[in-house]
Amino acid sequence: MQRLVLAVFAASLGLAAPLHAQHPAPVRPPSARWVINGHSTAALGTSVGDEFGSLNTSAGLGAGVEVGYLVTPRLLAYAGLDIAKQAIDVIGLDGNFGLSHLEAGARLNFPLARSKLLPYVGAWVGRRALSTTVDNVVTGGQADLSFSGMAVGASGGVQMFLSPKLALDGGVSLGFGKLGNITADGEKQDWGTPDNTTTTRLRFGANWYP
Repeated sequence: MQRLVLAVFAASLGLAAPLHAQHPAPVRPPSARWVINGHSTAALGTSVGDEFGSLNTSAGLGAGVEVGYLVTPRLLAYAGLDIAKQAIDVIGLDGNFGLSHLEAGARLNFPLARSKLLPYVGAWVGRRALSTTVDNVVTGGQADLSFSGMAVGASGGVQMFLSPKLALDGGVSLGFGKLGNITADGEKQDWGTPDNTTTTRLRFGANWYP
């Protein structure tokens, strides 16, 4: 009988080990308040124009950084900047634009029980700009050209914690508003009534909790 009890006890220990391995303890961010993010971004093509025509760009890649502060374990306030390179999507024209977003916003986290995943949704406000350098075929000189304006946006994504201080972060962000301010060679231009411009960014990076 004693041997049987010992055998059952040993078998239960052998089963418990793989079961425990299948359900690792969740990893949560530490008590650190600050969050530093670095990410790559894929900005889908966009359009800027008015009733008389538009200038279209195609999708391009870029990068960005963010600094955030955990107001509570679930609420993050942040500020960030990212820039993506986009080609002109117009037949007969060559060149690239830089699409930049300078924003401030907040994200709300939704912890999942016994999971390393942490979904979130957010909202932001900021300034967008679509800018380039154009060549003057007559004088041979160059001039800066930019379309800019204020925007609001929404975002969503998920973090996956690799350790209490490091998490992978992937998500999508949508921006809405008008790029109604035109500056050519340092001088503002009058542009009637511009159309709304939507910008879509897919982002993947990492968050560090120092």
